[in-house]
Amino acid sequence: MIWLTHLRTIMIAASAFTFCCGLVTQMMARALGYDAALGPPLLDLGSLRFYAPFSFLKWSLAWASVAPSLLVLSLCLVLVCALAAYAVAIVFAKLEPIALAEPSPWRDLASWRELGHYGLLRDEGLALGAVRRHAWAKYRTVRSNARACAFVGQSQHTDDAVLAALRSWAGSLVLVDARGTLAERLGRKDVLRFAPGRCDAISINPLLALRTGLQAWNDARQLAGAFLANTFKVPQTAIDAFALLMLDQLLCAPLEARTLASLRHRLIDRAALVASLCSRWSAEPKADAAPAIWEMVRVARAQRADPDRALTDFARIDQALAIFADARLASATRAHHLNWPQFISAPTPQTLVLSLENSGPPAASLVQALLAQLATHHSSANDAPPLMLVVEADAARILVEQTGATLPVGPNAKAVIQTADIAQAERLIGTSPRESLIVAIGPQTDASAQSISVRAGECTAYGPIPFEIHRWRRLLLPAWVKQVVERLPTTALKSASPSEAFLVAPDRKPVRMAVLVGGGATRFTASNAAPAPHDWSVPPADAAHPPEALAVDVPSLASPAPAATKLRRVLTRADGKPANKRKRRT
Repeated sequence: MIWLTHLRTIMIAASAFTFCCGLVTQMMARALGYDAALGPPLLDLGSLRFYAPFSFLKWSLAWASVAPSLLVLSLCLVLVCALAAYAVAIVFAKLEPIALAEPSPWRDLASWRELGHYGLLRDEGLALGAVRRHAWAKYRTVRSNARACAFVGQSQHTDDAVLAALRSWAGSLVLVDARGTLAERLGRKDVLRFAPGRCDAISINPLLALRTGLQAWNDARQLAGAFLANTFKVPQTAIDAFALLMLDQLLCAPLEARTLASLRHRLIDRAALVASLCSRWSAEPKADAAPAIWEMVRVARAQRADPDRALTDFARIDQALAIFADARLASATRAHHLNWPQFISAPTPQTLVLSLENSGPPAASLVQALLAQLATHHSSANDAPPLMLVVEADAARILVEQTGATLPVGPNAKAVIQTADIAQAERLIGTSPRESLIVAIGPQTDASAQSISVRAGECTAYGPIPFEIHRWRRLLLPAWVKQVVERLPTTALKSASPSEAFLVAPDRKPVRMAVLVGGGATRFTASNAAPAPHDWSVPPADAAHPPEALAVDVPSLASPAPAATKLRRVLTRADGKPANKRKRRT
């Protein structure tokens, strides 16, 4: 394609030379008053006549005997036109070869036909950005059904794009938010919010969410592993000891003590706790006992054989439960207002916000535990509707710093991570590039730009010879060398416009898009008919639900007191009576 590039430069030079000569011809004809001796023009518009570009040379040669100075002037003007054309050719020779149609730092991007082949231009899926075929075409939304997606960029540039993606999602949604910005602008109906420290928030007790029967032991171990994820490498004995402690609390403690805060109180005297568990669960259970009972007996016997190890494990558990020294977290996990199976299998889309705005980093392990329970219930549900898990930028940073564990995302669920550092997204959704998409919006950091550029891959391009000595011929007809360059250069990613978005997918060419909403100088705006933001000042309707069943199918050793239930019923009836109502006669 080098000869086409040189031919383009020659044509530009010839066009520039012809244009300059045409200007000289028109100026000379105007100076002579469009005399009839000039001959017939190419185009006659009455007061304005256009002649052939090189007619001034013909006129100068014809009048050379009469006006020899006109011929000298014409030759000088021809030289000036040639120099001007040469200068124009040098400027246009800086363009890349014709093989590269787009003279920009973004190279080898996906074409419109390839977007349709990838299945990105359709009406269902998660909305990622907007593209158009050419400068005068309308924007079309890019959607994808990928399992995981990361919006990488500064929060002020990615907030509106994430909100546009969430508003187009038709299934259930779980949002982990630490700033409150996305939750306030979510625009979804019937939103439940778990926010320790707020009076309008619901309460979730992870202990009462444990399932019964065969799943009891596995659920308890999964919950224990989520709470212990913020410590160093967790041994299996610590997870088993935590599961034993939780199931023992559900089976033997009073109803009001079946909370994580009460569980922490039992860890004050760890030696007495080990002795109590070993004496209660070391005996041989009945043959028809629940599977969880056999596992509890196994762990209790192992603790009896190695009590020092048991004390070390309970010390680690005490460290993990230290977050419940905060009264806000203890109050937020006292009751259980959320039914996980009903939330997951509801026919209408449900929305849950797990807020870290008031509690901050200490509640990260609690949120991780709630997400683990959500993934367990969702993966075991039959015909559950699609579910999306969204982690806001500040929440992603807190989860990575405090837990460092991968988000528990089920097979029928999707994950969306908003972050300013792509390393956080890779940590939360896993390092497998086969299932994740990256949407880079606005200027990127050095580390993120380098990682995104590597994921985008390389392509073949043409460039000038490095350290070449420029001569007059090379200025007009430069030489190009074939080289391998980055599709998305790191320098261009770091200096991108806030309205630019780039979709990087595995085994695909990058897609250049515009952000859906916001971003400063945006070129694509959403409809103004967006739903109104949720009113967080209204308390949740029907927030109180009775506690769920016990974790295992065995009778509780401590039955609820009927007197307390009767007293609560009498007090409730008394509060509902008018103040001026007369007392009943005895």
